Amino acid sequence: MALKYKHTLLLVDDEESITKSLQRLFRQEAYEIYTASSGQEGLKMLKEAQKPFSLIISDQRMPEMTGVQFLEKTKKIFPWAVRILLTAYSDIDAIVDAVNRGEIHRYFPKPWNEEDLLLQVRQCLEQYELVVENRRLLALTKKQNKELGELNKNLENKVAERSREIVEKNKELSRLNQELESSLYNTVRAFASLVEMHTPSLAGHGRRVSVMSREIAQLLDLPEDEVTQIEIAALLHDIGKLGFPQRLLKYEENKWTSQDRTLFRNHPQEGQATVQFINKLDHVGLLIRSHHEHYDGQGYPDQLAEEEIPLGSRIIAVADAYDKIVNLKIDVDRSLKEVTKASKVTQDHLPEDEVLQKAAILHLREHGFTRYDPDIVKVFLNLLKTRGITYGREKEVSINDLKEGMILSRSIYSSSGRFLLPHNTTLTRDYIRKLTALHKNDPITDVIYVRGE
Repeated sequence: MALKYKHTLLLVDDEESITKSLQRLFRQEAYEIYTASSGQEGLKMLKEAQKPFSLIISDQRMPEMTGVQFLEKTKKIFPWAVRILLTAYSDIDAIVDAVNRGEIHRYFPKPWNEEDLLLQVRQCLEQYELVVENRRLLALTKKQNKELGELNKNLENKVAERSREIVEKNKELSRLNQELESSLYNTVRAFASLVEMHTPSLAGHGRRVSVMSREIAQLLDLPEDEVTQIEIAALLHDIGKLGFPQRLLKYEENKWTSQDRTLFRNHPQEGQATVQFINKLDHVGLLIRSHHEHYDGQGYPDQLAEEEIPLGSRIIAVADAYDKIVNLKIDVDRSLKEVTKASKVTQDHLPEDEVLQKAAILHLREHGFTRYDPDIVKVFLNLLKTRGITYGREKEVSINDLKEGMILSRSIYSSSGRFLLPHNTTLTRDYIRKLTALHKNDPITDVIYVRGE
C-alpha cells in the first residue's frame, strides 16, 4: 500500500557510521531524515520540532541514556510516533524492558537485514498512517458531534421559541375570532332589535321563527355551521321591511296599491342588500332573499322552484307561515273560517289559540307542494306533534335584580323609547353598571325579561 504522507524520521546512535548507514538506506524512500548522536540531543530535537516525527529509531547502548530510557521519554513528546530499538545484544531483559517502558513497536538486532528493515519500517509507517487517520476522523467526528449538538440545541431553542410564538399567535387569533364572533352576533341582535323598534307588531316574530327554524334544521341533521346560518337568516328575514310605511305592516293586502305590492315584494332583496356587506353573512343574505320563493315556482323574487330554493329558505318559509298565523294573527278571520269549516264546529267551541294552531297546520298541509316543501312541512308538523316548540322560559326582573351572567330574552328600552340592549345579550358587570347609570336619567320602566333556569 502506497504511503499517503511524507514522513519524518529521527535516527539516534552514538556511532556516526550507524546513523549515516541508516540515512543512506532510508533516503531512497524519500523520507525526511534527522540524526542525533545521543538521547539528550534527540530529545532536544523532538522538543524543538516544528512538525511531528512519524518514526524514531534508537540504539540501545548509548552513554548517559540507554535506548529504552530515551524511547520512554519520546513517548511523552510524540506518543503516536513509531518507536524501533536497535540492539547488538541478545538480551531478552532489555527487549522486555523496552516493550514495557518505551512501548517500542519493533526491535532489530545489529547487524540488520536492509530489505527486512525497509519493509518493517514501511509497515510501521502504514500502521502509523492508519492511527493518524483514525485520530483525524475521531477528532472530526467529535468536532462535528459538538457542532451538531450546538445546532440541535439552537434548533431546539428556535423550535421552542417558534412554538411559543405560534401558541401566542393562536391565542391572539382565538381572542380575535371570539371578538369577531361576538361582534357578528351583536350586530345580528342589533339588526333584529331595529326591526322590532321600527315594527312593534313584529316584536318576537323573528326570534320565534329563528327558534323554529333551528329546531327543524337540527332534525334534518344539518351541520352546525349551516344550522347557525339558517338561525341568523330566520332572525333577520324581515329586515328588508325597515322603512316600510305602517299600512304595509298590517298585512291588509286588499287595501294595497300596485306600488305597495311591488314595494312589499322587494323586501327579500332589500334584506339581502342590508346584510351582504357584513363579513360571514353572504349566505345568510341569500337565504333571506329566497324565503318567499314557492315550491311550485310561483314565488318571488326569482321564481325558483323545488330544489333550486336554498334549503334554509324553505325551512324559514314554513316557520314564518306558522308564526304569522299563530302569533301575529295575520289574516285571522280567514284562518278561523277555514278551521271551523274543516272541523265542522263553530268558533265558540274552540279556544282561540287552539283554533289558530289548527289553522296554521291546515294552511301548511294545504299548501305543501305549492308554497312549501312537503318534506319540511312533514318534519315541522311531526315536531309540533311530538314535543312542540320551545321558545325558552322567561322570568321578570327589575333593574336592581340584574346579575352578571343573566341572558336577556327580550330587548331593553328606556321610558323614552331609546334602545339600550338587544335580546340574547349576556349581561356583564359593565353592562349592568351602564344600565344602572342610564336608568337614573332615562328610567327603564318596562319589566326586564331574562331567560329562566
